[in-house]
Amino acid sequence: MIYIGVDLHQRFCAMAAMDASGEILDERCVTNQEEAVRAYLGRWSEPVRVAVEACSFAAAFVEVVQSQGAEVELVHPERVKAIASAKLKNDRVDARTLAHLLRTNLLPAAWIADAATRELRELIRLRVSLARQGTRWKNATHAVLHRHGLRSPVSDLFGKAGRAWLEAVALPASARIAMTHHLDLLDQIERQRQALDQMLEQQAQQDPDARHLMSIPGIGAYRALALKAEIGTIRRFATKRQLYSYAGLVPRLRQSADRTRRGGISRAGSPLLRWVMVGAALQAARYSPAARSYFERLRQRKHTHVARVALARKLLGAVHALLRDGVCFDEQQFAAL
Repeated sequence: MIYIGVDLHQRFCAMAAMDASGEILDERCVTNQEEAVRAYLGRWSEPVRVAVEACSFAAAFVEVVQSQGAEVELVHPERVKAIASAKLKNDRVDARTLAHLLRTNLLPAAWIADAATRELRELIRLRVSLARQGTRWKNATHAVLHRHGLRSPVSDLFGKAGRAWLEAVALPASARIAMTHHLDLLDQIERQRQALDQMLEQQAQQDPDARHLMSIPGIGAYRALALKAEIGTIRRFATKRQLYSYAGLVPRLRQSADRTRRGGISRAGSPLLRWVMVGAALQAARYSPAARSYFERLRQRKHTHVARVALARKLLGAVHALLRDGVCFDEQQFAAL
């Protein structure tokens, strides 16, 4: 067996090949292109295992490696740094370290999403990006008004009444040009967002898992597909507590000898999953009797934010149960979780 550690970059990747005894067989930089990677992997006559850190452009590299019949391990970047911290750090050392940890089975592996999950994540990230861009131009519009001492007389500045007021309000010529620019961009983004939401709605209705998730109060088509994209297969989480940890909804813990200190939530794992669940908790507290009862009991003795996060964690437990068992949300069962 040949063990290859890869320090991946956009233009090139540093490769370190090691045999079962730990001897370095080859170290070189290879252009990060499909033909070059295939040629390098094809030069080995023995079976090959490859380790590469997870990053935004690792998926294409993983596909090439798998198409060559080689095993590949996607590595958790933060955890491998904790294991293999060194004073000397460069691409060659990093690749060699990955190969050594792979050979000794000490790598903190990350889950490799399948093609369908990667495609769904692409759509969800586009939807998130459109929402953020819309917020950006709304904030820019508010800033124009603020600079000229104007305040909206309506609660929804971008609703029908608010837009009518924006068109009629007196502004200097330059401010009016900026305002028109911001609103035009906002309208373009809104049209794109609505078209994408319609596509996601149709996709969610055809997906059994998404339909089960949409039975949870506060979770619509977009949030259901976002959950499925971030979680992937529920089988990789043996317990709901593992899913809580992946969402970063568990408290930080510092323990030494007989002293224990607990802090806020860890915020590790998927920020999008955590954001979806906290947003769902806001809605569930309004429309679900069981969720509202749980939230109110906690709010009587804890801060509102703490109660909201606790409800988000409890709802995530329902998500785990629904995806695991293929059932819909039940108020009584939720209260018993």
